[in-house]
Amino acid sequence: MLINVNPTRMELLRLKERYVFAKRGHKLLKDKLEGLMRDFLDVANKFIENRKELDEKFMHLQRNFYVSTADISTDELFSLLLGSSFSVDMTVEEESVMNVKFPVFKEKERGIPYSYPITFTHEEIDIVFKEMKEILKEIITLSSVERELYCIAEEISKTRRRVNALEYIMIPDLKETIKYISGKLEEMERGNIARLLKIKDIIRSH
Repeated sequence: MLINVNPTRMELLRLKERYVFAKRGHKLLKDKLEGLMRDFLDVANKFIENRKELDEKFMHLQRNFYVSTADISTDELFSLLLGSSFSVDMTVEEESVMNVKFPVFKEKERGIPYSYPITFTHEEIDIVFKEMKEILKEIITLSSVERELYCIAEEISKTRRRVNALEYIMIPDLKETIKYISGKLEEMERGNIARLLKIKDIIRSH
């Protein structure tokens, strides 16, 4: 599509500069897009691997929990946990990769997770509670990876739209308009030469 501009030499020079910048910008954005895609695949593989590992650990933890608490009533189990002062505070830090910002979640533990006398319980229960603490850390870490993946995917989408806009709209429009103005100017130049020759012939005939 032709850009609505006056077919002048100044406009032609300006459009040629825009064309050069558009081509350069398109190259930079394509390189960025390729880099983002590589990062996305790396983080996606990391997320899949960590999620698979977490799911396996959670299933293992669930089995151990049922086995270790099979001979304990719900009231007894509740009383074991009632005195716990354990809590987890969450903080968010911001990191950046290829100008893509994403949050990283950090946990800070407070209090005592095991407030019951360990002589009153089976060792299996203590191990299960310890595994619960560890799996909580892994869930928080996985959440950070998931957010990083989401932010990279968003940036990929934005960058791809810009690349497509340059590749399929702006650059072709500039190229077509430059060609049109160049043709118009050449036509005007030929017209001017023809007029000058005609004037020259008129002068000679007198």
